[in-house]
Amino acid sequence: MNPKLLSLLALTYVPGIGPINQRKILSAIDAEELWTIPYTELKELFQKRQDLVQHFRSKACLDKAQLEMEFCEKNGIDILTLEDELYPNKLKNCADAPLILFRKGNYTFQRKLHIAIVGTRKMTHYGKKFIEELIRDLAHHDIAFVSGLAFGCDIQAHRSCLQHQIPNVAVLAHGLNRISPVGHKKEAKDIIQDGALLSEYSSFHQAEAMNFVLRNRIIAGICDAVIVVESDKRGGALATANYANAYNREVFAVPGRLEDKFSLGCNNLIQSNQAYLIRNAQDLLDHYNVHQKAQPKQLDLFIDLNEFEQLIYDHLKKNGRQQIDALSWALNLPMHLLNIHLLNLELKDVVRPISGKFYELA
Repeated sequence: MNPKLLSLLALTYVPGIGPINQRKILSAIDAEELWTIPYTELKELFQKRQDLVQHFRSKACLDKAQLEMEFCEKNGIDILTLEDELYPNKLKNCADAPLILFRKGNYTFQRKLHIAIVGTRKMTHYGKKFIEELIRDLAHHDIAFVSGLAFGCDIQAHRSCLQHQIPNVAVLAHGLNRISPVGHKKEAKDIIQDGALLSEYSSFHQAEAMNFVLRNRIIAGICDAVIVVESDKRGGALATANYANAYNREVFAVPGRLEDKFSLGCNNLIQSNQAYLIRNAQDLLDHYNVHQKAQPKQLDLFIDLNEFEQLIYDHLKKNGRQQIDALSWALNLPMHLLNIHLLNLELKDVVRPISGKFYELA
């Protein structure tokens, strides 16, 4: 049992302390000391919040944290802290980023761009068509998508990504011990093969209404941009757009007819200069100055690859560029063997190295 992780997790269970105040506390005292310092020092530390002292004197939060760590270990769930290399880098820079994230899946947030697709749960054919075409046309770029696994635009984004074998992340508003809506269990199971389920909530947290609003800040925080596909004048998608603007992320909105109810929110975002107008994948590529990328060429039939070289080729073809450490871990290949096979693939003009110890197909 990792004592520091136990202490950090327990801190998140203390009622009345949000992520911002959790950081303030940790800037004044080490997490492990919080649960061991004398009573008089606790009272001094929390002069303006004496109600918190009793929680740090009790073992209740520590016991709860220990149970959660055991649950996560049994169920293949990773617990990521702000100091963890696997914690999404973009989210770390947000003042209200959660101290702890729970992840199920092996996705490491190393893609060039992360785009959130959000919108109404009452998606129309217009919204469905936009999502399908956008993801299809971006399938061969170094882009991953993020959404919330909800009905409507969210689940359509996930399904389109799965169809085109694009890594995608679902951010949930409850613990990873269950899936809501229940009807999306299959998609959740498929997502973790190349993507991840992500949440700031432990297994015992209920899916309260406010959780869904707070979940939207994580969707915005881990992404480079948010695309609002369809939205009424109010809704969770607009909350995500607001978070994105507050975090200096790009926001795009799909325009619609003036009389269409689920285009009102998007049109308002565009009119008030809170979002760029987006019509298709090319608009996004132009914004990021990314050239349209042709589909990967078929490997020359006359190039002879050994078993391991073929394994590397297939993995890069499916997942796009990979950092060498992640590649070694994913393929269960020792680094010295991986370097030999990568060199051979370079000489055969099959892969090429790029900065940051990344490799991609040539």
